Parts: sequence; C-alpha cells; structure tokens
Amino acid sequence: MPQYPAEKVSMGEEQEIPAKEKIKNGFVTGKWLILNNCHLSLEFMAEMEEILNPKGVVPHEDFRLWITCEPNKEFPLGLLQMAIKVTTEPPKGVKAGMDRTFNTIVNQDFLEKVEPPEKWRSLVFTVCFMHSVVYERRKFGALGFCVPYAFNNSDLEASLAYVEKHMNQCGTLQIPYSWKAIQYVICEVQYGGRITDNMDREMFATYGKLWVQDGVVNSPDYPLVGNYSEFTYKVPDYSEHNRFLDYISQMPGKDSPIVFGLHPNADLTFRLKESIEMINVLIDTQPKEASGGSGMSKEDEVKLRIEKDLMPILPNNFLE
Repeated sequence: MPQYPAEKVSMGEEQEIPAKEKIKNGFVTGKWLILNNCHLSLEFMAEMEEILNPKGVVPHEDFRLWITCEPNKEFPLGLLQMAIKVTTEPPKGVKAGMDRTFNTIVNQDFLEKVEPPEKWRSLVFTVCFMHSVVYERRKFGALGFCVPYAFNNSDLEASLAYVEKHMNQCGTLQIPYSWKAIQYVICEVQYGGRITDNMDREMFATYGKLWVQDGVVNSPDYPLVGNYSEFTYKVPDYSEHNRFLDYISQMPGKDSPIVFGLHPNADLTFRLKESIEMINVLIDTQPKEASGGSGMSKEDEVKLRIEKDLMPILPNNFLE
C-alpha cells in the first residue's frame, strides 16, 4: 500500500508532460498514480508500454498506475493485455437501477433544489422510474424495442435538468406547467434523439403521457403500474432521501414483464435470449485450436494430409 495519497492527473490537452513526470516520480518513490479519462489521450496511451518499461530503470515495488477510460476501440491492445482490467456495468433490474440513481445522481439537496419541493420530488422519482423501465425494457429484444438503443445516464440527467428549468420558469412567471412541453423534450428530444423506429417512438410517447402528467404531482401515491398485486409501484410522498431509498429497497428484485407493459409470457422470450447469449459466450471463449475426437486440431489434420499426400510427389527443392 502507498505511504502517501495517490497522485491524480485528468488527461486531456497538454496533460501528457505532467503525467510522464508523475510516472517517473512514482518509479522512485513508489507513490501511486491515477490517470483519469485516458480516452482523451489515446496517442499518449500508445506510448505507455515504452514509458512503463524504461531501459535500465527498476520501478519501485510499491508503484501502481491506475487508468480510467471509457470504452474505445482505438485503445492500445498491448496496454490492455499488460493491465489488470476492471469494468463496471449498470445494475440489472428496475430496483437496482433506481437504487443506483438515488445513490449517485439524486441526494437530499437535489430533492430540495426546486420549489415547490413536493412536486419536484414527485417528478424526479417518476422520471428516474421511467428511465429504469425503458433501460431494462431493452432486455426483451424485439419485444421491448424494435431497434436496440443505447440509453444512458446522460439522457436522465438532461431530462431532469430540463424539468428543473421548466419548473423554475413557471414558478417565476406564476403560470401552470406545460406537460406537453415536458413530454416532448423528454420523449422526443432527450431520449427520442436516439430513437429511429416510429413504433418505438410512439411507445415511448405513451410512457410520457402515462407518467409525465399532472396526476403525478397532484395525486397522492400516484400509481405507476396498474393491476399488479405483487408490489405497489407508486410515486411515494416523502421528503427525506433515506425514505426514498427504503421504498426502493422494498421493490421486487425480479421484474415482472407487467411492469414494462408487456405480457407475462415475454419473460420466456427474455430467458431464452439470455440462455442463447450465455451459450454463445461460452463457445466463443473456448480455445480456438481445441482438439477433436482424433486428438488433432483442424490445422494439424490439414498439415498431416499435405505431408502424406503431396510431399512424395513434390520436387525435393520445393520448400527451399
């Protein structure tokens, strides 16, 4: 473990020189170094193999280099191969997605930043719930969306930012909220900017009309999912952040297709799709030269056949 707090460098324009200096210093002192956002300095990453293996220099045994990076196909393969890789993926399920959102984006200050706070809190919870639902709906393949879309937290944050701005403007001008405007910006602009299929666009607009409307902020315990007896999905009327977390912790860990507006049989399609993907991954990870029943790979069989059938009739100097 390092004796001092780790050094940090946020990569970007003209940050290569400070990064090199801190790496050289770490070789001597053993101090850990974190390079953030390395996808912004791919040319520098291409030099990293040489930098980390200097001739005639023995790095301090305690030195460690940490690299954070968004997925990028141009990232140097050699550096990936010499590194220990750790990846993070969004949690699966509406419950896990809501819990992650309320532990990263939403906190107590966030819930109180707009007046009136009770209406703002209801809209925040509803938009976050809609984000988790449409994100998880993708797992049903063509039953969920005709085309798979890469929805992410940026869509959620941009939608919440617009709702905040709209509510503040309406409060200042003392005019009612324009639900059509909020629905349009969230469903047609923010998330809709990724949608290319008209049926998917229509389905998303239906979510907006169902959940982004006046009843969410004016009806206590507004139901988000109807005719579902396992758990009551609603907009909780709480003011404390920890009570929202308590409510989210009570959500089922396994999502019923009914939560997404799908028939219960849709779960069979999802399980079949998940099983096929797992089998394909297992097949892809098998050694490419796995031995067959004869104990030889295809390449070895071809080589043996050539040596047996062709070599006797070829000139002696053929391979020279």
